[in-house]
Amino acid sequence: MEIKIPTPEKMQKYPWGVTVVSLFACVVLLLYTVLKKSDCEDCERRYETERTKNDVLTTALLIKNGIILNQEIKAKEKDSTIKEKLNKSTDIVKDK
Repeated sequence: MEIKIPTPEKMQKYPWGVTVVSLFACVVLLLYTVLKKSDCEDCERRYETERTKNDVLTTALLIKNGIILNQEIKAKEKDSTIKEKLNKSTDIVKDK
């Protein structure tokens, strides 16, 4: 099957036919691009999944930083109690 490509002479002979075919092709192309929404839905789905991943990651980092912060506070408390006990023991040793 051969595709017959119109020559410029035929295009000049039938200008309205060329115009109608060109407009029809443009309308079909525009409708195809406007109605093609599967990629948009796919993009939205991917965006939501990335957003939930980022939310989970942010939450995990906040929890981790909070745990690290709590560990530092607990370590300072332990250090202060150890210092108090050492001071008491050094006072007892000094008294004897």
